[in-house]
Amino acid sequence: MNLKEKSYQIRQDVLDMVYRAKAGHIGGDYSVCDILVTLYYHVMNVGPDKVKDPNRDRFILSKGHSVESLYCILADKGYFPKSDLETYSQYGSKYIGHPNNKVNGVEMNSGSLGHGLPVAVGMALAGRMDHAPYRVYTVMGDGELAEGSVWEGVMAAGHYKLDNLTAVVDRNRLQISGSTEDVMHHDSLDERFGSFGWHVIHASGNDPDSLI
Repeated sequence: MNLKEKSYQIRQDVLDMVYRAKAGHIGGDYSVCDILVTLYYHVMNVGPDKVKDPNRDRFILSKGHSVESLYCILADKGYFPKSDLETYSQYGSKYIGHPNNKVNGVEMNSGSLGHGLPVAVGMALAGRMDHAPYRVYTVMGDGELAEGSVWEGVMAAGHYKLDNLTAVVDRNRLQISGSTEDVMHHDSLDERFGSFGWHVIHASGNDPDSLI
């Protein structure tokens, strides 16, 4: 599969959905799109036929305001009909503005920033205790790294040496109140995570293939 083409397609689907609903965070959606495409189409052991599989990989979108990209990918992979997304952000729809675990393929509700990594740590620790083969993935925005709960999760993961956990930071340098570097700078993320015992991989560029 050509991940770059898939990422362009998902962006178009996101644009159509946001335009139709007149709601959404399209900047964050586009920023995270390459990451999600790489995870869902190339990395994670997931699929609509594995929703109840206890050995499936787990994914948490901690930056839940970018849910439109996640919904479009889940629909594209067959978790639910694409036509369902026509109800996005409409009264009574389960397709709301943050991940909703009533939606097939969504592991947990998220959107209260700073919660994704600590919950992922718990899932990964449970997997180790159960001797389960699954991995846990979470994607965070760089703006939410100002939340103290993130660093408690980073510290706990390092302490327990959770090699079945992967955390991805979408480093777009923007948050709701401005540039991350003006609000709460953190240019030394590689060093910060590394100091807690994490194995750090720094990916750059907008090409999904660069994330593989």
